[in-house]
Amino acid sequence: MNNKYELSSLLKWYSTMLEIRHFENILDDYNRAGNLYGTTHLYNGQEAVATGICLQLEDEDLILSTHRNHGHALAKGTDSYQMFAEIFGKKTGTNGGKVGSMHISDPSIGNMGGNGIVGGNFPIALGLATAFKMDHKNQVVICFSGDGATNEGTFHESLNLASIWKLPIIFVIENNQYAMSSDASKMIAGNIAGRADAYKMKSFRVDGQDIFEVDRVFEEARGIARKEPVLIEAMTYRFRGHSRSDAEKYRSKDEFLKYEDPILKLRNILITDYNVSPDQLALLDEKAYKKMEMDAKRAWVDEPAEFDLNNLEGEIYAD
Repeated sequence: MNNKYELSSLLKWYSTMLEIRHFENILDDYNRAGNLYGTTHLYNGQEAVATGICLQLEDEDLILSTHRNHGHALAKGTDSYQMFAEIFGKKTGTNGGKVGSMHISDPSIGNMGGNGIVGGNFPIALGLATAFKMDHKNQVVICFSGDGATNEGTFHESLNLASIWKLPIIFVIENNQYAMSSDASKMIAGNIAGRADAYKMKSFRVDGQDIFEVDRVFEEARGIARKEPVLIEAMTYRFRGHSRSDAEKYRSKDEFLKYEDPILKLRNILITDYNVSPDQLALLDEKAYKKMEMDAKRAWVDEPAEFDLNNLEGEIYAD
């Protein structure tokens, strides 16, 4: 079923998903030990979406993310050591240790950043895609968001303009079933993919726990997006709480167990269809963990960020 794929590509998927999972788990350990200011929003369970999409992109393609942005950033190629340093508030962070977990960016590889405002990146995606169109470039803008953001006015306004102007945007809505503790099935009229119909926009609904499906759908969407915008609703599930303070009383263990772990799903396919041994996969797992553990330890002892209180405008805005 999956043998159209080269083994090397699948192992790259597997390693990327493991690195995202370990990054989040190690970060959570630091957070729960009281070593971080603020909170973090972990991407556990959704790794197949970021990996299946971002590994098809070129550096010149742009992504925009959300408060839950670590997985997108890592899959797009943002350096994990610099990401740890950013979240730890160190000078060596991606943004000098000044923006923290929710606003990590690295424009040099097309990561235009997360955004702490729900729905805040939809209008920014319009601007970036308009620039691509005016410059006659072949690149696309990928605007990730969660299900809760699709009830914001910016979502509808941006889909409308993107469709009218035929902008090269792919709106990727990761429906992880909850907006904080609000059940998406009780908060969203109809379904998210169907909302694209009102704006005469092509849409897809995909199993976000299956990286093969994500890869296939995104490849088709990217071909369309060079001429007009597309919406993808990825059905996925957040394995961790909304943030550290979330006691998760709104969902049951039985509900949790209904959703397949995308990493274990790919692992089973690698063993069954590609004859990769469990020992080989265990080595990849250990390699990914060691890299993330070492990056975190290295970042933790770096010098803290410094702020020039006499130049607050310069500390906030880029040149």
